[in-house]
Amino acid sequence: MKTVLALLMATALGARAEEARPAPHAHGSDSGLVLLDIFLDVLTLGIEVAAIENATHPPPPEPRMAQPARSQQSQEDEDGPSRAWRTTRRPQAREGLLLSFGIGGGSMFVSYPNDGRTGAFDLDFRLGYGFSDRFQLFMDIDLAGGKYPYGDDIGSWAFTLRGQTVLVGDRAGNGLNLNLGIGTGGITRNSGYYGYQEDSASGLALAGGLSYDARISPWFALSPEFFVTWHAIPNGPRLPQDVASIYGVRLNFLWYLH
Repeated sequence: MKTVLALLMATALGARAEEARPAPHAHGSDSGLVLLDIFLDVLTLGIEVAAIENATHPPPPEPRMAQPARSQQSQEDEDGPSRAWRTTRRPQAREGLLLSFGIGGGSMFVSYPNDGRTGAFDLDFRLGYGFSDRFQLFMDIDLAGGKYPYGDDIGSWAFTLRGQTVLVGDRAGNGLNLNLGIGTGGITRNSGYYGYQEDSASGLALAGGLSYDARISPWFALSPEFFVTWHAIPNGPRLPQDVASIYGVRLNFLWYLH
């Protein structure tokens, strides 16, 4: 079953990517829509696989202590509700719809025109699904902004699809997590000196983070995170590409909706 589902997923994603592949000069929003479409396909298939797994692998029955012999009818009346309770699966702490909003700051770098590094403000939004305590899949939108001494305001954005796993944790949902992702990103430059705005083309983006979930309730956690985001800035034909990057810390407000 798992092998067949995996083959179906690979075929569907390949066909969808081929249909939605942007033209050589497509705008960055087209790449973002392709990634979003792929994310929704994978998310839907993952939820269906998780539902099949839960239905075909109910939890083992709990051990019962020896009891005096009873009539068959009374035994069935007593066992009915308990059997239904035992076969009702309790969601794991990191399982379910994942929603996160984060705020923080760090150091931003843009290679052109020799901007160097500057302090940056960072906002982050995540939406995805936790399939188990060990694996979560989500889309991440990261926005960062900084101001350089000579007057330029730089805004950096990145849209990535990420997988996350728990390195060390407990069943209550506390623990150290690692997430890695790939997607697309770009920058917007506002020049205070020349008075113009420039939007770059979108390029390959790589991102990751190391976070610690501290559970406040079964549905909510505070999650401080050290993050890194890097993306290319394509230029015209025959020109080398530039790059932008940001690293820093943020505080994520995280919900798991079972």
